[in-house]
Formats: sequence, C-alpha cells, structure tokens
Amino acid sequence: MSLMTATRFAAPRREATTEADAPQKPVVSPAKAVRPTVRPVVAQPKPAPRQKEPLRAERDADRHVDTGRAEPQAAWLTGQGAGLPRKGVNRQQLLRELDGFQRQQFASEARKIVMDVSAREIEGIVTIAAKLRGRYLAKLLDAGTTGRGPVTEGEMREIARCREMYEEARRGVDELKQALEQGEIVLQGMESS
Repeated sequence: MSLMTATRFAAPRREATTEADAPQKPVVSPAKAVRPTVRPVVAQPKPAPRQKEPLRAERDADRHVDTGRAEPQAAWLTGQGAGLPRKGVNRQQLLRELDGFQRQQFASEARKIVMDVSAREIEGIVTIAAKLRGRYLAKLLDAGTTGRGPVTEGEMREIARCREMYEEARRGVDELKQALEQGEIVLQGMESS
C-alpha cells in the first residue's frame, strides 16, 4: 500500500475541541511498567600506586658515578687563564665568573647587532626622553589644577601611560650610557680607549 492509498483511506482527522476529545497518554499499570535492569558492580582492580618522582638531588646522586674524569664545564667557568681552581669553584667565584661572562656576551652581541652609531642618534633618543618627561609632568600638573574636580579614571590611565613611556625612555638612555661607558657601542669618530 502506498502512502497515497494509506492517506486516502485513513479516517479523517478531527481537531480536539475539549479536554475530553484531546488524545490521552496511555496509562501503564505498575505491574506492566518496565523497570531498568540493575547490573552488578564488578570490582575493578586498583591501579598500582604511583611512585613518587625522586627529587633533583636524589636523581643527581643516583646518576653520579665516579668515573675518574671531570664533568665538562662551561668555557666561562673553567677560568681559561683566570686562575680558578681545577676542582671547582665556590658560590662567590661562580657569581663573579658569571658576571664577567654576562658582560662579555652583552658586549659582543651588542657589537654584532649595533653598528655605526652616530651622536645624532643618541641625541635624538635623549630628546625623545626629555619630551616624554615634559608630557608626563604636564599631565600631572593638569590633574592637580584647583577647582577642577576629582580626577577621572581615564585621566589617571593617561597619566600612568605617560609615566611608563617616560620611564622606558629614561631606562633606554641609561642603558645607552652604560653601553658607551663599557665599550659595547662605539660612536662614529670616537676613539676607543
């Protein structure tokens, strides 16, 4: 039987006009109600307890086997003519050597990257820092004007932004001065001493 045939011979549908005419849900007696099946709980085997990972000192102690040869050290730590003891260094010696290595690396990397610095470039950076400082001070003074009312949150954000810009420029000038002093940056026409 096709769908056309089924709909042609089907009883005509009536709209429900009252609650009595509305279709009702079938009533299921408690005896016929389907109860869900209960599955017995099967005991799962407990996973083996995780072993705690040993501390760094414990791991290093386990790995350290005296083979009669010294562990290779960083080139800056071996002293290379600095007169450091062969057996090792203490904390102060390590920090002193690390500081020297850091200065050496900073200087060599700055020389590789920063080339041909002119005095006008440095003057330009100082001028920028001075302008930013002036803008910051002006914003502060504007906020403190009497009879103006309370400072808004937006004005405070603007003051903070001006201060951050000035501080960053000032730090940049200080870093440049330090790099010039330590010979990391060489100005064109300046004698290196």
